[in-house]
Amino acid sequence: MQEVKKPRKPLIYYYAIVLAVLLLFNFLLMPWAAERQVQEVGYDTFIEMTEKEEIGQVQINQEDNEVIFTNKDGDKIYKTGMVEDPGMTERLYASGAKFSGQIIEQMSPVLSFIHRRFQ
Repeated sequence: MQEVKKPRKPLIYYYAIVLAVLLLFNFLLMPWAAERQVQEVGYDTFIEMTEKEEIGQVQINQEDNEVIFTNKDGDKIYKTGMVEDPGMTERLYASGAKFSGQIIEQMSPVLSFIHRRFQ
């Protein structure tokens, strides 16, 4: 008697499973892990670290109303909300921190009008 062999599943089936697992990993675990690395602190901690020259790099995001910064070693990332602070750039420059801001592009008047009308 001959033994009946089951047909083998196509290779694309296994590729689809691997792709699904990778997508789940990228969309669920990676953002969660990245968010866990950023520590939210108060603006007073930001000022204190600046005065003690413990800040390495600073990214000022006016559109998102936040300041993201690292310690001097660059191994910890912090974020805080923006506060009206006219002396912030002078303190950052005096502390030796590298800092930059976000470039906010403005719409042309025609696009701005269209955007407001259909929103």
